[in-house]
Amino acid sequence: MRRRTEPNAAVKAEPAAIGTGRARDPLALEVRLLGSLLGQVIAEQAGRDLLDLVERVRRAAIRLRQGDDPALRATLVAELAALDLDRAEVVVRAFSLYFRLVNLAEERELIREARRAERERSAGASGRRRRRRRDAVAAEPAGSIDAALDALRGGPAGEGSAESALADLRIRLVLTAHPTEARRRTVLIALRRIERLLRRLADRDIGAGEDRDVRRRLREEITLLWRTADLRSLAVSPLDEVRTALAFFDETLFSVVPRLYRAADAALAGPGPAGMGGASARREATDAGWTGTRPPLVAPFLAWNSWIGGDRDGNPAVTAEISQQTLRIHADHVLRGYEAVATRLAQTIAAATPADRLDRPLAGRLARDAELLPDLDRQLRRRYPDEPYRQRFAFIAERLRRTRAHLTGQAAPLTGRYADAAELDAELDEVQAALVGDGLERVAWGEVADLRWQLATFGFHLAGLEVRQHSAVHRATEAALADGEPGREVAAGVTAAEVVETLRTVAAAQARLGPDAAGRYVISFTQEPDDVARVLRLARSAGDPTLDVVPLFEDAATLQRAGEILDAILRDPSYRAHLASRGDRQEVMLGYSDSNKESGYLAANWLLHRAQSALAATARAQGVELTIFHGRGGAIGRGGGPANRAILGLAAGSLDGRLKLTEQGEVIAANYADDQIARAHLERVAAATLVASSPAHAAALEPLEAAGGPILDELAATSRAAYRALVDGEGFVSFFRRATPIDEIATLRLGSRPAARGRATAPDAGAGGSIDELRAIPWVFAWSQARIELPGWFGLGSALDAYDATHGPEGIVALARLYARWPFLASVVDNAELALARADLGVGRQYAALAGPGGAVPWAAIEAEHARTVAWLRRLTGRDRLLDREPELRRRLILRDPYVDSLSELQVTLLGRLRDRAPDDPERPRLLRLVQLTVNGIAAGLQRTG
Repeated sequence: MRRRTEPNAAVKAEPAAIGTGRARDPLALEVRLLGSLLGQVIAEQAGRDLLDLVERVRRAAIRLRQGDDPALRATLVAELAALDLDRAEVVVRAFSLYFRLVNLAEERELIREARRAERERSAGASGRRRRRRRDAVAAEPAGSIDAALDALRGGPAGEGSAESALADLRIRLVLTAHPTEARRRTVLIALRRIERLLRRLADRDIGAGEDRDVRRRLREEITLLWRTADLRSLAVSPLDEVRTALAFFDETLFSVVPRLYRAADAALAGPGPAGMGGASARREATDAGWTGTRPPLVAPFLAWNSWIGGDRDGNPAVTAEISQQTLRIHADHVLRGYEAVATRLAQTIAAATPADRLDRPLAGRLARDAELLPDLDRQLRRRYPDEPYRQRFAFIAERLRRTRAHLTGQAAPLTGRYADAAELDAELDEVQAALVGDGLERVAWGEVADLRWQLATFGFHLAGLEVRQHSAVHRATEAALADGEPGREVAAGVTAAEVVETLRTVAAAQARLGPDAAGRYVISFTQEPDDVARVLRLARSAGDPTLDVVPLFEDAATLQRAGEILDAILRDPSYRAHLASRGDRQEVMLGYSDSNKESGYLAANWLLHRAQSALAATARAQGVELTIFHGRGGAIGRGGGPANRAILGLAAGSLDGRLKLTEQGEVIAANYADDQIARAHLERVAAATLVASSPAHAAALEPLEAAGGPILDELAATSRAAYRALVDGEGFVSFFRRATPIDEIATLRLGSRPAARGRATAPDAGAGGSIDELRAIPWVFAWSQARIELPGWFGLGSALDAYDATHGPEGIVALARLYARWPFLASVVDNAELALARADLGVGRQYAALAGPGGAVPWAAIEAEHARTVAWLRRLTGRDRLLDREPELRRRLILRDPYVDSLSELQVTLLGRLRDRAPDDPERPRLLRLVQLTVNGIAAGLQRTG
């Protein structure tokens, strides 16, 4: 658990006044340093009087947290209300930038903790036999592949189970452009520069002169951030979103993937030299480098897909042309990566080998290179006459350059290009064989093996581009084509011809970049089997691309019938013939966001869990290999929470080593901005998937699910009724719009997609009396900004209250036992506990006041349900306070709250002023901009959006 010190704002210029942590606490030191430097920058850029203003607001917020003081609150509200817009902006920017810097320091603490944990695991394994965890269900999820494989070896199947489990492991992560990343790419890049400076400052070998220079550069970077606009001036285009996501590929993913496989390879390694055996011996063998002197035991088990540039559900900005450009950008990035590796290897593998000792296949390959690229051959022979490996990798680098130019539409020579990734892989295999024959096993199974792992993971396409479109659009398209009207509009800004052209783009991508470049087609709001068959009919009229059609179930009606619908799909002879051509492999996606918005927190989670079981049973009965695609968001109300715990809580038998899930919005930056955090995240996901797919885990889950099923049926029904009574109640929609910044969030340029389906502009958030049209992301984002977090808990308290009334204390005791043993229920309850701990109804009450008297009824229901839920969770978990089991997390939230309060107070004040202005008031645009700045600042302080 991370340690942290109180973030004593952002704002003091005197280092001694910043932070209260221990001198040897690196997090405390970095928070003090960043706070001090930011204070200096504010004084320089805005003036000492404004720094003093920020300090007054900060101190008042802290005192109000310590005890309600009506006079102090009135003074603070009056001062904030009296601020002119320039001074208000300084306050907002000060706290917002402070949170970004503190978040960076906490990220670095995460890295330090990961290193400490790895050292502790290593030390513990070398000194004793690792304790086997017999109860795989009750145990905490394995944090490393090594630990997961050790647990499998200790199970009933023994040693062979680890090898077979890793061989069967398939994890596919899907990057999406869901608009939950509030930070501009410019800001993200600037924060990485600051992180690198902090990393250098922490080095033990840094000299006094360099230390001073690094601190100077930190001041410079913070000054630039202070002057950098926090809001986007232009709407984000789909290609902007593509480039932002691929910055993380360049920064971490490309290099992290082989490191993860190397860790798995070391964990899987059997007895090493001299009769080594056991976990500690395997680690000793790894330390000695033994695992790098033989062919890898681990085949690639990761793959990336992307919706960015392919997801056109409700987004008319994503066109066939955009998808084509996206595919080119993907190829450009990944081929540049390979080219850089090949160029580096051409510089480093300088082993001299006379021509008469040259491996015959390698000699033949060099001769063919000379025919293809004679000018380059002459240069290389002159520079590296007896260094064949340098020559070979230089040829590979040039051929990759030509391939990249061709695949991205640039002018390129007609000769020397690779036909596909398999051709390059065959050449690398030849090089490895030559190196081994030359006594250079460590080189063959070192960086060259890493390159082959990268190639097998990313191909020439980097990430498979997935298309998503709404089922209603396909129905309208088929009708328009039948009527001979391809130009007819079938959705806002989308014609039937565009839908067909998208399918042609998929076919062209497969021909150009290979079958993995595109081909998965997700159907939003699948309602019936013909929704799937219809896409294949449309594909036949568009070049007949090879498709894997993925029905998406996301509303209560289809989730309840998910198994039945899949069964009907699979019984269609025409579709089954298509599936046979795809290896009898079927994907089905489950939508976590819209199901929560429709049914509420507990009911949605149970609907999704039951759907997993039903889908898995149907697939087994039909002899089909099923992969369930989990459309999880970052927020708890959208399926968020610790991924490894969620994986362990999936329905018994629904994984079988195959996991697919989305990585959305700010989650991409959180998981992949740093290479060490990225590796730790991927390793936790892989480890949890290995454990959750084991027969022992499934066997332990089955009686729990049998016993818990009827209980959850009852709880979910009551919870859904309570939730729908709230959101369908008179005046709720008006309350939601007035008590949260939903309309202001809709004006933020967070992504290229409109905030509601079927609209090209900001939605009215259900002004007609319904929230159904509003997308789930702004729905969750708005509740988070108002500090209420309603999608992460509402209805749970009512369900437990009703269960107690029906079943009495014995029923609650049985439920508490189930919570202690069943990972699904534990995950649901613990995530709700976290959402409740993050919520603050004292602050939320100020937002509710914006709704006026008309909001009294829904607010009373929210407050009552909050109190009920908190009381029941304490009783169910046996903890006196929320998050008592995670005291460091609880402490961090408590220490952040006063600073977020400062921005919340200002946001409420600004919202009131904004809403009092007439539409044509000249001050209104500036007020809106300040509200938008507070949205970004609060998101940074809470470390979440939607």
